[in-house]
Amino acid sequence: MKTNIVLGLAALTLGLVAVKSFTPVLAYQGDPAVKGPNYTEERHDSMLQAFQNKNYQSWADLMDGRGATRFVNADNFSEFAAAHLDAEKGDYTKLNEFKTKYGMGQGQGKGQGRGMGYRSSN
Repeated sequence: MKTNIVLGLAALTLGLVAVKSFTPVLAYQGDPAVKGPNYTEERHDSMLQAFQNKNYQSWADLMDGRGATRFVNADNFSEFAAAHLDAEKGDYTKLNEFKTKYGMGQGQGKGQGRGMGYRSSN
């Protein structure tokens, strides 16, 4: 009986640790208020400067092919920059509209690694 209780508590503890370790990864995606794994104060300031100056190339260099670069390009960067600056101030209206318009955040990991998310066309 004691062995079952100990094993049950161990399984529960492992489950809680696993859930807790994945939470930060899901939290920052698409939310400027949450700091992601690549966050530094210097990088954040450089990003803000790129948004304020509407400098797509500077932003793209900082992103290094990750994240929103799949959806944001030189043609729609001004729209994205304005939406991001509004989101920094707490107004997510434009950012949510941008995400919907360009299909950002539609996958959200719901395929759980089984090839059900974004696919490249070969």
